[in-house]
Amino acid sequence: MLFFSLLLASSAHAVPVTHDSQVPIIPQDHSQGYKFDPLLHLPGISPYFDAIGFGLEHKAPDNCKVTSASYLIRHGAIYSNDAEYEEFIKPFLQKLEKNRKGWSGPLEFFGKWQSPVEEDKLEELTPSGAVDAEKVGKHLRERYPELAPNVRRVLADKKSRTYDTAKNMMKAFSETDSIEIVRVLKNETGAMEPLIPHKACDAFNKEPGKQEQSEFIETYAPSVSLRLEPFTPFELEPKDIVGMQMLCGYESAINGKRSEICGIFTDAEWMAYEYAWDLKYAYMVGPLNPLSPYLGFPWLQAQAHLFQHIQTHDTPGGGWPDDQRFFLSFTHREVPPFIATALGLFNSSSEAQEQFPTDHINWTRAWRMSDLIPFLGHVGMEKMTCERGALSGDGSGQFIRFIANTAPRPIPNCQSGPGASCPIETFNEIIGDGAKKHEDFHQVCDMKE
Repeated sequence: MLFFSLLLASSAHAVPVTHDSQVPIIPQDHSQGYKFDPLLHLPGISPYFDAIGFGLEHKAPDNCKVTSASYLIRHGAIYSNDAEYEEFIKPFLQKLEKNRKGWSGPLEFFGKWQSPVEEDKLEELTPSGAVDAEKVGKHLRERYPELAPNVRRVLADKKSRTYDTAKNMMKAFSETDSIEIVRVLKNETGAMEPLIPHKACDAFNKEPGKQEQSEFIETYAPSVSLRLEPFTPFELEPKDIVGMQMLCGYESAINGKRSEICGIFTDAEWMAYEYAWDLKYAYMVGPLNPLSPYLGFPWLQAQAHLFQHIQTHDTPGGGWPDDQRFFLSFTHREVPPFIATALGLFNSSSEAQEQFPTDHINWTRAWRMSDLIPFLGHVGMEKMTCERGALSGDGSGQFIRFIANTAPRPIPNCQSGPGASCPIETFNEIIGDGAKKHEDFHQVCDMKE
C-alpha cells in the first residue's frame, strides 16, 4: 500500500501521504536486528541467560496467582569441569605454551594470551559465578514477591560449588544469615534421590554418548582446522578445536565478559559445537538413555507430594518451615535434563524418536541443552490458583506450570490450562503413573550393566 501511494504521488508531483498504521514503531530490517551470539549455543558452559522458550508470558497468566513454587538450580560458573579440562582444554594449552610464536591474523592474540583457568581451582565457583548467583537470586525474588520473604531453608549438594552458589544466591533473599542451607551429605532423609539422583544410582555413568560425540567431532572439526591452518604455528587436532571453543565459554564465564576466542569461529562452527554436546547429553542424561526418566522422577514425585501436602510439608528431605511456599535446591548439570526427559519438556513433539546422527546436524531437534543448563540453569515447578480455566472459560481451579530458565515449558501431553499449564488433577495422575512405572529405582540402579 505504501509503495503504491509513493508511486502515485511521484507521478502527480505531490508530497506522498502515509498513515501511522503503515509505519513500524521501531523501523528495522527484515532480520529484526538479529545477531548471532555463540554464548547462547554452549551447552553446559555458558554464562547464565534467560531462555526464550515458546514465547509464553513469563508472569502468571491473567486471573492466576502462583501460590507455591519449587526450583532445582545448577551451580554457578566454575573454572572448568575437570574431565573436560583434561580431555579438551589442557592438551591445547600445553601446545600453546610450547608455540607462542607463529600465530597470525584472527589468532594473533594467542601469542600473548593467558588462560584464566586456574588448574588448582577447577571445579570451584568463580567470583563472577558468585555475582551471577546473587543476580539470579534477585530475579527469583522479584518474580515471587509474596513467596520469597518466607524462604527459611534451602537444600544443596555437598560439593563446595553448589553450597557456595546457594550461599551467594541467598544474599538476594535476606541480608542476614536467617536462611539455613542444608547440605545433603547422605540419603538418610531421602533427599539425595531427588537432588542428585545420579549419585544414588550405581548404574549411571558418564560414558554414554562419548563415542557418538567423538564421531561427530571428527566430522566437523577437521574442516575448522583446515580453515585456521594459515594462522597457526602447529596443526590443530579435532580436540584442540573443541578445547578452544570451550575456552570461549569458560573464559567468558570466569571474567564476566565475552572472550576474544569467541570471535574465531563461524556461526556454522558454533552450531556444530552445540550439536556435538546435545548429542552427548542426549545419550548420557536425555531421551536416549533409558535411565533418565528413572533419575528424573524422584524430584517430580517429591515436589508433587510437597504441593499436595503443603500444610504439613511431609516430603522427602522435608523439615521445611510451615510458612515456606518457595523451595530451592542446588545441584549439578545432569539433573535438570533428567527432569526434562521424564516430562518430555525438551523431547521431540513428533511421534518419531529424536534422532542424533553423527555425520550431520539434526537441525530440527527439540533437544537443545543451551536453553536448560547454562551455569545457574534451572527448572522450576509452579502451582497456580486461577479464577478461570484456559480458552474454554472453565471455572476456577489449580494448575501446574514448568519453567526452564524463566521461560514456561508446557508438558507435551498436558497443556490445557491457562498459559498452557496443566490441571493439577491431570498432573497428579501423570506423576502417579510415572511413579509406578519407575518405582523400581533401586532395583534398576543397583544393576551395573
